[in-house]
Parts: sequence; C-alpha cells; structure tokens
Amino acid sequence: MNALDYDGPRVPRRTAMACEFCRARKLKCDGGRPSCANCEKKKFPCNYVPV
Repeated sequence: MNALDYDGPRVPRRTAMACEFCRARKLKCDGGRPSCANCEKKKFPCNYVPV
C-alpha cells in the first residue's frame, strides 16, 4: 500500500479570509465573491477587509 492508496480523514479547506459578517458572528465563511453564502442568505452586504 503506497501513499496514493490511502484515503485518510478528510480535512476541510480553509478559507483565506472571512468577511466581516461571518467574522463578527463566528460563522464558517465560504469566501465567495462578491458575496458569500451567509451574506446572500441574510441579504447582508458582504465586505472583506485585508488583515
């Protein structure tokens, strides 16, 4: 069995940056542009601020 055959536990991809709405409410941000899924659902303006 080599390393390519191993199907270990999956690790979710991290988003490079969360929007202000998700960061303030500690939600999982999908990083969608121009608006993430959480902001789309809540009809909230989606703003990304560089750290």
